[in-house]
Amino acid sequence: MFKKSQRITTYPKQKRINRPMFVVTGYARSKGGALRYKVRDVNHHSKTDRKRGYITANQKYVVNVYYKTMPKHKRITVINPKGIYLYKTKSLRGQTKHFKKGTHLRVKKLVKHNLSTRYQLTNGKYVTVNKKLIIQGNY
Repeated sequence: MFKKSQRITTYPKQKRINRPMFVVTGYARSKGGALRYKVRDVNHHSKTDRKRGYITANQKYVVNVYYKTMPKHKRITVINPKGIYLYKTKSLRGQTKHFKKGTHLRVKKLVKHNLSTRYQLTNGKYVTVNKKLIIQGNY
């Protein structure tokens, strides 16, 4: 069980585009047997950037940053206020176009790249599947 005296920092519930992100670097179990993630903070413009610690693995509080499924109607919407870029390759190299917030895009398929995934659009180009930047469906 976590103790209040052991807390390094807290992360309040926030809107989707402002949620904190972590990289899981390991696993551990509490004395009671509950699973914990050993993590590194990757929120680049925050005071907690690069701090390490443990967070709960409870699915009520932790979700993947990237989509792992195709959108139901093969459409996505850009939700990032700064927009997203379109790329030539699945490694997200060769920026070709910028899409503003609110733009609707048609998805052809989900493509794996290393430990992440990308969406290939109907024109053959690629975009990120980061949930902080896009949302499945029309919004």
